[in-house]
Amino acid sequence: MNVKYYTILLAILIFNIQNLIFSQCKISPTSFCDHKVVLDDENKLLPWYTEGNAYDHFLHIRWDFIKNKMPNAPGPAPRSNYPQFYFYASFTENDGKIEPVMWMNDPGEKVNMLFESARLYYAYTGDSSVMEIAKDYMDYTLEHGISPSDFAWPNFPYTAVNPGETEFKGFNKAGFALHEVHVDHAGELGYAYYRMYLYTGDKKYLQAATNVADVLAKNVRKGSATQSVWPYRVLMSTGEITSEYGANWTGCFMLLDNLIKEGVGNVRAYERARELARDFLLEFPLKTGYWTDGHTDTAINSNTYKSNLSASNFKLGIFDYPELDPNWKTNMPKLIKWTEDNFVHKSAIMNAEDYGIGLTLEEANGIPLEPSTIWGANIVGEQDIYFPKMDYMTARYAAECARWYAVSGDESYKEKAFRALNFVTYCNDDSGMAFESPFSNGVSPWWGDCYGEAPRMFYQAFAGIPEWAPAGENHILYSEGIITDVLYDNNRVQYLATNSAGIDYLRLTFKPVKITENSTKLKLRGNLDKEGYTLRSLGNGDYAVNIKRSGKGRIIIEGL
Repeated sequence: MNVKYYTILLAILIFNIQNLIFSQCKISPTSFCDHKVVLDDENKLLPWYTEGNAYDHFLHIRWDFIKNKMPNAPGPAPRSNYPQFYFYASFTENDGKIEPVMWMNDPGEKVNMLFESARLYYAYTGDSSVMEIAKDYMDYTLEHGISPSDFAWPNFPYTAVNPGETEFKGFNKAGFALHEVHVDHAGELGYAYYRMYLYTGDKKYLQAATNVADVLAKNVRKGSATQSVWPYRVLMSTGEITSEYGANWTGCFMLLDNLIKEGVGNVRAYERARELARDFLLEFPLKTGYWTDGHTDTAINSNTYKSNLSASNFKLGIFDYPELDPNWKTNMPKLIKWTEDNFVHKSAIMNAEDYGIGLTLEEANGIPLEPSTIWGANIVGEQDIYFPKMDYMTARYAAECARWYAVSGDESYKEKAFRALNFVTYCNDDSGMAFESPFSNGVSPWWGDCYGEAPRMFYQAFAGIPEWAPAGENHILYSEGIITDVLYDNNRVQYLATNSAGIDYLRLTFKPVKITENSTKLKLRGNLDKEGYTLRSLGNGDYAVNIKRSGKGRIIIEGL
């Protein structure tokens, strides 16, 4: 076993020790995380919450936990002046007190995911307070977590940093080094900056986004089976590459694509980088299945490693950017099966040749192996060397299945999505405190996973299956674009769409008689091949409405 593999194994062991807690979630034949298990006539899982719409309830209690139950970080000041999630990746609960786990801080994943969860919840409810939470956190990381301008990778965001540190300089444990960056997650941060610019109009976010795009364009290369279109990890200070191969480039593609469409920044350089990114994704991970990405806390240096995150981002991205893969309708069911094969029904034995460790998953994780399904719900793991079944990965799988059902009409995907989302609703207590991996005593809840990634997947599921959103209520269910100025009224919904084109998904309590885009009346259509809207009755006076816009501007939906 060479040094690289010792480093990987050390990272696994340290991670498990740092995250060792006594799980508050207990599972029995009749109880799941202190919720009574609710089953249908086929003995398959239903949501535990039965007093109203369970998915809507899940979204509200998760945000209520962030808004009203989040403690400040432990002292001293200035750390104690900010919420705990600013400086720590995860938490544990001891005697009713939320305490940080001293493992790491992961702004590279957390900033983007909390922003996405916030902007979708705002569009869904009109509650703008969550956007202030996301904005304040992003502002802090911009002020305290950007590389110096004289670095080899300048003005680039830190993605993994030491826990509790208020000035971000990197993470130097478990095989990582100070000033080391995960390039893929930095690209996702750039995309979040751009989208915050669309929401606020503040050009400091646009400048931060173009800074990221400029560095990506400068360092892009033609990808191969051993060297991806960008290196996975780099020392920003010197430019030294510490990991050559990664596959989580969908966020980088979307950042570059949006800047190109808006004519912002060095468009020609961005176009070249965007095309090289797409070419790499189609030529290598899509064909080989090596969707390599070790997340922010595993020092992966491999071109045969598999992570569900990278593949999931690609799948979800395709539904909004079908140009990313011209053959996506053929490839999508294969990609969903890839997740099922590798992270639902996975072998217990790790491949010694690939990873040089030769441990069983039980030995690697220090926990019992976990089931593939429970009460009819497929439950999903995360990555090759860390395989507890996660709530947020299961939510990702559900979103993919729901959106593919909307395209294919294949009822089996609707069933998979339904049971998986039902499982996720059990992964918190009544207050909204999350249990990220209910079967494992060794996994603490991560803020970004549980309050960013898991909730945001429900909106994508609503886009595919609007019947699962609350009846008798008006909601913007999902839009890939950034929406502001949301106003809900009994027979009127209006909002401002800030991106140049896109599709918005809504559930309404009234039948629209007129929908306008910048005062121009849109046409009712049988499909959305062209600008306009589609209309489908959901019964009892409710309607599913999908609006295809050709540009940015104010949308007004009026009914009787």
